[in-house]
Amino acid sequence: MKKKLAGAVLFAALVGPAVARPADLPEGKWWKRPRVVAEINLTPDQVRVIEDIFARARPKLIDGKGELEKRQGDLQDAIESNADRRDIAAKVEAVENARAELQKTRIVMVLDMKQALKPEQWERLVRMHQEFRRERRERFGRFPERRRDDRPR
Repeated sequence: MKKKLAGAVLFAALVGPAVARPADLPEGKWWKRPRVVAEINLTPDQVRVIEDIFARARPKLIDGKGELEKRQGDLQDAIESNADRRDIAAKVEAVENARAELQKTRIVMVLDMKQALKPEQWERLVRMHQEFRRERRERFGRFPERRRDDRPR
């Protein structure tokens, strides 16, 4: 029982959030949200350029996420089957390499998107997201379980 628990703890620690968002930007297709478009004065041409950047990066992001999930599964299987230390270490390295490759793809995409914006637009976009996160943290607190319990019914 202890080995399974230790394996589960190790797995959870290694594969927690798949990859942090680069540059602290809003999630999803932020360039299609009317409020964001208005607040940073995004032009239709900029929206098209950013959408093209995303469209080019999307296949690599999908493949990278799939590769990461596959490597995480391999690691979990190795842990659960009590594989030797060397095999598990190799699987951990494969997970981290896949994670790094996915992060690299995301960062390059965000840098390309940043180039499509004026410096003041970029700064406002980052500030908007930071404000949103601060407001959400104040509203819900640091504990995710409060989100479900504190909702008005």
